[in-house]
Amino acid sequence: MRPYILPLLALLGLATASGAGVAWADKKKHHRYIGVHPIAKAHGGGMCHIEAPHVHAYAPLDVKVQYRDHGGYHHFVGDPVAYDWDGPRHAYYGHHPVPVHVVVGDDDENVQYCYLDGAHYHHWAPPPGLEVKLHAGAYWYVGDFPEPYVKGKVIYDPIDVIYEPITYVRPAVVVETPPPGWYGGVVIAAPVVEVRGKGKGRGRPHVHAHGHGGAVEVHVPAPAVRVEVGLPSVHVGVGAGVHVHGHGHYRAGKHKHKHKHKRGKRGRDD
Repeated sequence: MRPYILPLLALLGLATASGAGVAWADKKKHHRYIGVHPIAKAHGGGMCHIEAPHVHAYAPLDVKVQYRDHGGYHHFVGDPVAYDWDGPRHAYYGHHPVPVHVVVGDDDENVQYCYLDGAHYHHWAPPPGLEVKLHAGAYWYVGDFPEPYVKGKVIYDPIDVIYEPITYVRPAVVVETPPPGWYGGVVIAAPVVEVRGKGKGRGRPHVHAHGHGGAVEVHVPAPAVRVEVGLPSVHVGVGAGVHVHGHGHYRAGKHKHKHKHKRGKRGRDD
């Protein structure tokens, strides 16, 4: 054996070992993604538009409820518009399947589920075969939900809590009745909010509406602000600090009351 062969083999072995060490370190440091997804605020925020498998140095946001595993990669199943997505958007209403393999364009069949309530967006259009109906400008799933959906609901259904503090415009879905075959219960149309306020409030008033058992409850926590909310064809449960004036209109009061009205000299309700 020539004298330079042994040093060369040793050098190659060292390089291989070093390369393996670097690969192992990268695997520990980086996080693998497939498809578009939110970018951590510390790294600029917004949305990553890379659809092919790729890596980032930051961990997924709220990975337990907003992502699903696809071949060892994190796939985002939430609403991209909440993270300033400026690409294609398609409106959906309520829970529905997410055919991950179709969205990312591979053959590794993987059907997951979106547990966002009400109207929301995804960047992908429903593929042929997905049992949805286009109704009031949104896609409603009218198929059956198998056992994996039921089991996953326990884990992933809290996803709506993630979106409550995020201010963004959801699809405007205004309906009186859902399409036939839809699985859901109460339909809550997007409120039309008109704000006229005075005072020194911190930021803009926030109106939060949610339904349960056929009723809608509207919370208007901002003091000294007049808010008018139009809700079509719903029964309204009114919380403390909100006065009812006519059908579907509310005025936020500064003081709480227990359905007592005081009549002034001019005969008006305070």
